[in-house]
Amino acid sequence: MKILEIIRSALRSPDATASDLRAALAAIDVAALETAVSAAERHRTGLLLDGTEAVLDKADEVLKTAIRDRDRAIAAQAELSRRLAEAEVAEAAAALDAERVAVENEAKAVAKLLAEKWTPMQAEMVAILERLNDAETAVQEVNSRLAAAGRTDKVAAVELRVFPAPEYELASLHSIASQTSFRELPAAPGWR
Repeated sequence: MKILEIIRSALRSPDATASDLRAALAAIDVAALETAVSAAERHRTGLLLDGTEAVLDKADEVLKTAIRDRDRAIAAQAELSRRLAEAEVAEAAAALDAERVAVENEAKAVAKLLAEKWTPMQAEMVAILERLNDAETAVQEVNSRLAAAGRTDKVAAVELRVFPAPEYELASLHSIASQTSFRELPAAPGWR
């Protein structure tokens, strides 16, 4: 496709994309057209004293065509630049709209999960934590009575059986019972 066809296609297309408009703008070489005008002017100037009327008329036509091509390119460049700015704004708005829709859809899906699953899961987790606390209290009480009776067969802490504390660190620093927190919900109890 010729350069002029690319430019005209972009100018005539109401739905030209920013990419199409950038390609059309890149195809415009005003500097080369200015050079053609300068060359045509120099050629015509050289013919003013030596050339025949026919040759001078032809040089005038070449110059006129070179000036028209340059002016057309400058006008096309201005119009394509204006349309490109509009297309970039429209495409950015469309991309932001699409991103908003995607984020809204994800927010709805997560809200649905929270409504359908979180509340029952939180209620279950709080019930487990309450049971864990009761079991840990019972272990401490029986271990105190065992120690008082002189026995060494202590009952191991419940949580440490499943989640051992890192070596050389206090188990209480890693206790899920003390580190977990749930705010109270309308349909689920809170935890600390």
